Amino acid sequence: MAKFIFPLLAILLLLPCGYDSDTAQETVCMVEAPVPTWSAYGTYAASGDSVGSGSPTITFKDPTFQELRHFILSDPTSRNQFVLNQYECRHFATDVNNNADAEGLRCAFVLLCFKRGQHAVVAFDTTDRGLVYIEPQTDARIHPEVGGEYQAKEILEILIAW
Repeated sequence: MAKFIFPLLAILLLLPCGYDSDTAQETVCMVEAPVPTWSAYGTYAASGDSVGSGSPTITFKDPTFQELRHFILSDPTSRNQFVLNQYECRHFATDVNNNADAEGLRCAFVLLCFKRGQHAVVAFDTTDRGLVYIEPQTDARIHPEVGGEYQAKEILEILIAW
């Protein structure tokens, strides 16, 4: 499944990006999507089950809200510095996603799509509180919804890639 997600993310990341800075112009995001070390071999296994036949497997689980909270508070990604055109929202989201994978937690890469641009966050499908969205730059829990606003922009679409 992951082999289909990352080409999709690469395409989505080539779409125009909007920035909150009043001085930044709209640009086209050109990024090289990192190749995850687990994508060729790993599989998702719900509820801690292992899946696979002869190939190395990685077991991902949906965390409880408390496990998610512990992971997010211990993850160092939010301490990274935002650098325009070098280390932006998509990098924060990718790093949190990769760190969650390394901990065996299933994490989604999420794009909040606006009229002009998009913003990357992450989500976890917790076993006790359902889908929880996290802003990886601040570790804050957010509640995006289509038609609602995030960072003073109307959300037109929410794309979730597991």
